[in-house]
Amino acid sequence: MINYLSLPQKYKTMKILIACDKMKGTFSSKQLGEMIENAIKEKYSDSETEVLQVSDGGDGFIESLRWRNNYSRWEFLSVNAAQRKIQSKYLYNIYNHTAILESALTLGISKLAVKEKNILQNNSYGLGHDIKRVIEVRHPQKIVVGIGGTSTNDLFLGAATALGFKFLNKDGNEVAPLPKNFLNIKQILPTTEYTDKEFVAAVDVKNPLLGNLGATKIYAAQKGASPEDIDYLEDALAHIAMIIKADLGVDLTQINGAGAGGGIGGGMAAFLNAKIISGADFILDNLEIDKKISESDLVITGEGSFDSQSLMGKITGNIIQRCQKQNKNTLIVSGLYDGTPLPSNCSITALFEQKPDTKNAKELTEALIKEKITI
Repeated sequence: MINYLSLPQKYKTMKILIACDKMKGTFSSKQLGEMIENAIKEKYSDSETEVLQVSDGGDGFIESLRWRNNYSRWEFLSVNAAQRKIQSKYLYNIYNHTAILESALTLGISKLAVKEKNILQNNSYGLGHDIKRVIEVRHPQKIVVGIGGTSTNDLFLGAATALGFKFLNKDGNEVAPLPKNFLNIKQILPTTEYTDKEFVAAVDVKNPLLGNLGATKIYAAQKGASPEDIDYLEDALAHIAMIIKADLGVDLTQINGAGAGGGIGGGMAAFLNAKIISGADFILDNLEIDKKISESDLVITGEGSFDSQSLMGKITGNIIQRCQKQNKNTLIVSGLYDGTPLPSNCSITALFEQKPDTKNAKELTEALIKEKITI
């Protein structure tokens, strides 16, 4: 890392780009970025800073784009994963007829009360309701859904029901698309109502649907699933994937990103012929971050915990890779750091030595950023 303080005075005005992921459960991308900006301004008053709000497909996906590319924000009533009414929102661009939705706004864990958290009962119906409503009101040509941070593990079946798909048992009777009922489903009746629309699933992870790296075994526990629930859900999703292959002709076991959002990525590919893309790339390209990186002397990125997973598709790793291509110096600010080797031209500031509780994290983060951050 260049020691800017040792340079001649005429070179000391630094252009610093700040683009951090959220610190989950404590601070949003914007909040973290602004805390870092304030700390930089206090120590290096001559620096020029710009904060970008970013997302990889989960929380903050819509807000990252809100002020970009002629999008307007609209609010409407939806339902969460437990079917309770909540307020949600979407973006719409009247010039390119594109709607942007965010699964975490409707299906996020934060949208559930403690008593509502039941992974075998919760489902994605609310997201399907959102998609249907936006189509009816705005008539978009393209619908992009940011996927990540969900409380569900239902392979988009709840959403598909809201869009007109039906799931039948061996007797031809309709089955409620709740994960607890999945093994009873024997047939899918599709709808052709949305075949004229272009759907894009902007996913936060590249995980497959099934297996040790799949939606259930990696993410279900953090959504409240017990070991017994995980075993059942893995079998249930494998069963539905088999039915989807037979009735819709889509093999979800061969699709990277099918496991995103508890299978929402794969479900959108199967039911809506959606293209699966990187949510981080979608956001960063829309923000023209490569151009901003080229114009910066230093890029600061970060997240709650920097580890080996950070360099495998997460937005922090994505930003670092883009900086590497332009040989730009990068500072990572993270709550925790596990010692994962850093790429060249990178340094890291870890705020905590061990995982704090949410209360301590909220109380101490800003002060620690001011104390520890140096460039």
